[in-house]
Amino acid sequence: MRVVRFVVALLALSLVLSLSGRPPRLMTAEVGEWQLTSSPINHLLDNNDNFSKDNRFLCFDTRETVGGGLGNCTAIMKVDIATSVESLIYAPQPVIVDPTAPAPGMGAVSFSPVADELVFIHGPFVSETPTLGFYGTTNRRGGVAPGDGSGKIKFLDVRDVTSAVTTPGAHRGGSHRHEYSLDGKRVGFTYDDALLTPAGYGRTLGFMAPHPKAPAGATHYTVLLVPIVPANTAKPGELERGADDSWIGAKGLMRGFIGTVKEASGAYTSSLFVVDIPENVDVTTADSGTTTRFPGPPKGTVIRRLTRTAASGIVRGSHDGAWVGYFATADDGSRQVFIIPSRGSDVDPDPAMRPVQATFLEKGASAGLRWHPSGNSIAVLSDNGVAVTCVKPGPLFGVSYFLTPSGAGNPAPEALVWSRDGRMLAYNRRVPTLGAGGTLVKDFGGNDFRQIFLASFPDANDNGIADPIEAGVVRNAASFLAGRVAPQAWASFYGSNLAKALVTATTTPLPTSLGGVSVEVTCGRGTKRPAMLQMVSPEQVNFLVPTGSLGAGMVTVTTADGAKVSVPVQHEAVAPGLFSANSSGKGVAAAVALRIAADGKQSSQFIFQCAGGAGTCTATPIDLGAATDQVILLLYGTGIRGFTSAVKVTIGGQAAEVLGAAAQSEYPGLDQINVRVPPSLAGKGEVPIAVTVDGKRANTVTVNIR
Repeated sequence: MRVVRFVVALLALSLVLSLSGRPPRLMTAEVGEWQLTSSPINHLLDNNDNFSKDNRFLCFDTRETVGGGLGNCTAIMKVDIATSVESLIYAPQPVIVDPTAPAPGMGAVSFSPVADELVFIHGPFVSETPTLGFYGTTNRRGGVAPGDGSGKIKFLDVRDVTSAVTTPGAHRGGSHRHEYSLDGKRVGFTYDDALLTPAGYGRTLGFMAPHPKAPAGATHYTVLLVPIVPANTAKPGELERGADDSWIGAKGLMRGFIGTVKEASGAYTSSLFVVDIPENVDVTTADSGTTTRFPGPPKGTVIRRLTRTAASGIVRGSHDGAWVGYFATADDGSRQVFIIPSRGSDVDPDPAMRPVQATFLEKGASAGLRWHPSGNSIAVLSDNGVAVTCVKPGPLFGVSYFLTPSGAGNPAPEALVWSRDGRMLAYNRRVPTLGAGGTLVKDFGGNDFRQIFLASFPDANDNGIADPIEAGVVRNAASFLAGRVAPQAWASFYGSNLAKALVTATTTPLPTSLGGVSVEVTCGRGTKRPAMLQMVSPEQVNFLVPTGSLGAGMVTVTTADGAKVSVPVQHEAVAPGLFSANSSGKGVAAAVALRIAADGKQSSQFIFQCAGGAGTCTATPIDLGAATDQVILLLYGTGIRGFTSAVKVTIGGQAAEVLGAAAQSEYPGLDQINVRVPPSLAGKGEVPIAVTVDGKRANTVTVNIR
């Protein structure tokens, strides 16, 4: 009984703590979207910076309208967001549309953040093909055209593939995904080398900057940033590829990328890296390379590895340079967004400098990571929709909200981009399109044309957090996952100005009104039920979900001032959450180890110890003892008791026998799982505990096994 009372006391503590970086999921209400373009051409945004500096226009390329790929793209265009009028920016003549030998080829266009001009990939003009050859990934450069549609063109960079020693400031291949830094002073790019690609050299990255020694025909001096070695030749720590890069911060001082690195074990990992570029870097100190030597970076640049685990997707940095976002695999196996301080590392001794999972979307995060200018939210594509997620530390961290329709019935969105003022997002969807005769038409590949869609970002107070998220959020009180709760489970409502002061219930049964605050839960059938309250405070109300609550419903809090605040919630038969010792939904479990010796003698120990309050708890290693001993973990949680099929547990990746799972009868809302620890885990140290209830995964907690 002492054990249970201690854990319940811990539960009470966890229910009154404010959150910071806890893992939630999503709110289910949707705002909508509107289609901006409808003409029978492709309107490719292509993961670039497509909004003009004044947010009046979106730029796009028309690839796959008359031929396949960028090589057969014939025009760069823009569309007026207010009127939907499309206009031509650049369309050189003549062109060669050909599956293997096109010219000039163009695309992947971005607006400058400081001028009315656009940068994009540009291959050799038709007149240049006798000497330069046709468009290809190793035969392209960055073209810049004014936004007035005059058709003028200048080039950021030039190629030199004929000299034994490459002309300083030039390159010998193809630059693409040209990206201005937010101050417009530097242009990052991804690079493929023409001379040494046959020798196994892969993709890498670089940047360009205006310079008096820029080679003839170019406005910028071009250097590479990340040295690479040919495929299958790397020594431990060497990179064979760098790509999926973008700027971190406004001044072009950090460029994040995904690098393929060889480990000491001989295996290869695609991890998150950052290359630091001094503001006063001397680009002329870079090695331009030779016909047999790959180019090298300028002096003073430094490459840092931020993750030792796998990372993917186009890396995106916050505008202030504080954070880097990327995609990785979450504990439940889904692809989600993680963020890490730009000066951090997953091996940093300070936990605040390590990665944290930012999204907990049920269908995962597929692509399209973007930052709001404030740094308080990110946007991502998920389940055929566009979701925004609060990443400001605090109780709303990780809460997601869908701005658009989502689900299997919607065409998949692509190429998400946030406006420069943060007020709207643009993206592509392939949708049926009518031609001039009113008949359905398709693009070159026989697909529906890509059209541009827009969605507003609801943010009335301009703080970079979606208004529906700020209205409030309901979380599982153990896992801190948001938006999904179960009957007879503990939940917490987070908002603002909810109560006058912190008040904790002292009566049994628990009251339905506390400190002038009450909670009403509406289930999917429309039935309204009062909820029992454990604690109220200005920003948090802890309540027990009423019996019988199922389906998509609402939680309505009547505040101490008499205002009513309602947020959507999904009631499910089970919504499993495990209590952790630090009241964070992660780390060492709030659990007890029970040892049963061969003679039947029993002893127990907490698997954690705390120096003070929540946040100070660390694991106490448990000893599995003799081969004849049994060690049983008593796990405590909520939202588990309604299961109908099975509760499954793995410890350290090994299946563990579940001896029982049920409501803990003495305390409302508290559930207990008893699980036998496999003897084979002896000596494994800290290992994860994964619980699945009727196929639904709880938050992951840990145990340390000596």
